[in-house]
Amino acid sequence: MTIQELAAKLHAHIEPEHVDAQISHVAPIQEAGPGSLSFIANPNYERFLKTTKASALLVSEHFKAESSETGERPILLRVANPYAAFAFALELFNTRKAYLGQGIDSHAVVSPTAKLGSNVTVMAGAFIGDNVTIGNNTVVHPNAVIYDGCEIGNNCVIGPGTVIGFDGFGYVPLEDGTYYKIPQIGNVLIEDNVEIGANCTVDRATVSHTIIRRGVKLDNLVHIAHNVEIGENTVIAAQTGISGSAKLGKQNMIAGQVGMIGHIETADNVVIIAQSGVSKSLTKPGTYFGSPAKEHRTALKIEGAIRSLPELIERVKALEEALEKETHKD
Repeated sequence: MTIQELAAKLHAHIEPEHVDAQISHVAPIQEAGPGSLSFIANPNYERFLKTTKASALLVSEHFKAESSETGERPILLRVANPYAAFAFALELFNTRKAYLGQGIDSHAVVSPTAKLGSNVTVMAGAFIGDNVTIGNNTVVHPNAVIYDGCEIGNNCVIGPGTVIGFDGFGYVPLEDGTYYKIPQIGNVLIEDNVEIGANCTVDRATVSHTIIRRGVKLDNLVHIAHNVEIGENTVIAAQTGISGSAKLGKQNMIAGQVGMIGHIETADNVVIIAQSGVSKSLTKPGTYFGSPAKEHRTALKIEGAIRSLPELIERVKALEEALEKETHKD
């Protein structure tokens, strides 16, 4: 693909203009060579501009470029959002096999009472239970399990090994020390344009629905408990667990290994930093961190104070010893 063709597809401005180059593939900026396209969206990678051998780089419209160590630099493709433009470029050069449109694999098990829309793909080893509904253009990857009564919308992706609609974790402790299993008779409702990674679990509701709203993206190894509701366009990274009946707002960003207790809520536009523990509702938009999770700036102040504790303890001991000596003099 010529640089002019690529720029047109990505709505990019070429710098310098009127160059003649071919782009054959995409690559990380550290590994890029002749014919490759890379990008700079994070300031931490700007240092590679002087050494990269990429033929072209996607950069922001306001990026300040310096010459490389050899006095040369890659062709710059200036765009509004380099990261998004690189994602579009990856699609242009994508040679992986398309999953959509493969139909129902002969090694999948699909209940005769399940209702599948048009252009649905169900891959080998997948199980689709009774009265499941799956919308148009949805892909169910190998060994995924969708239990009875669950509803999945259009344009969704269910990753390999993921289980949708297994029983929620509900038990009543009895006087004799045993536990009585609470029947889980609800279902899971997944709206349109949802992508769920590999080996995730989305439990069915005790009653009513566990709900994944439209546009949600789940990484691999995410657990969503019974009666949880995940708001529109929320993204959740790996090894996060959301406990029962929690309700997340729209446009939340949940980083890896976050834990949330049940029956709490988050506002819209909440960001929770990795390894945080959320023990109460987060009622205001913003960034939160720590265990228990606090507003980010407050959490950093507390963390800074904790790191100073050993020194402060030594200073207090020294002051106590000095005070004791003064007391004995009197």
